[in-house]
Amino acid sequence: MIFATDLDRTIIHSSKFVDNASQVKCIEILDDKEISYMSHLSIELINKIKNNPSIQLILITTRSYAQFKRVQPVQNLPYAVVANGGIILHNGEPLPEWEKHVDSICRRLEDQYPNILKLLNQYKTHLTKEPVLIDDIFFFTKISDDKTIINYIDEAMTRELEGTEWTHTIQGLKLYIIPKKISKGNALLFLKEKLEEDFVITAGDGKMDQTFLPLGNVRCIPNQSEIYYLLDDKEKYTIVPEGLAGAEKILQLVLDYSV
Repeated sequence: MIFATDLDRTIIHSSKFVDNASQVKCIEILDDKEISYMSHLSIELINKIKNNPSIQLILITTRSYAQFKRVQPVQNLPYAVVANGGIILHNGEPLPEWEKHVDSICRRLEDQYPNILKLLNQYKTHLTKEPVLIDDIFFFTKISDDKTIINYIDEAMTRELEGTEWTHTIQGLKLYIIPKKISKGNALLFLKEKLEEDFVITAGDGKMDQTFLPLGNVRCIPNQSEIYYLLDDKEKYTIVPEGLAGAEKILQLVLDYSV
């Protein structure tokens, strides 16, 4: 079976979700600063999943390749999906056949890149980071830490990108603008067919996970997450607590299904 899961706010979490430091381990460091954590139990469970020959663990994240490489417990996997489906890693290296597919999409969209940058720069007074193109696939920037501004930018991007070949998501203060044809769902569907696996468990928390979550026979989402409020068919999903406890429940559920 396949266990396909998002990373941030699904199985790893920032310090915001840490109540008891003795129960967690830092699993990501950037510039000598601790970034992300997992509980000791979650680390134990994910190691069991990695070592279980009946489970194909596939991490699916919007993170860039470089950002993904910082997360220690999920390296050295046969497959992983980064850049929101733009890159499929096979034994740590981009899978050539998927790379060719994505390159064809990006080449067709290249002439639209200046328009996306122009759009973002229209709102630069509300941004705290210069917009950048990540992995030559999607755009990334950060928004001011103000809920009114975040909502304003969200509504503006929804309006501005309507009818285009692009979509957006806001995760915390991070704003991503991504080609619609490059998605986590498309990447997972490709791997599901390639690996000839019929049973899939999916887990995710955000808008960009909406493309791959329905591919699961079992679908897990955290309570109060972004995706929780977007779904109209919550009865089809296993809802776990938000935060570290939810990650533990998802990982244990996967092991239970493997028995």
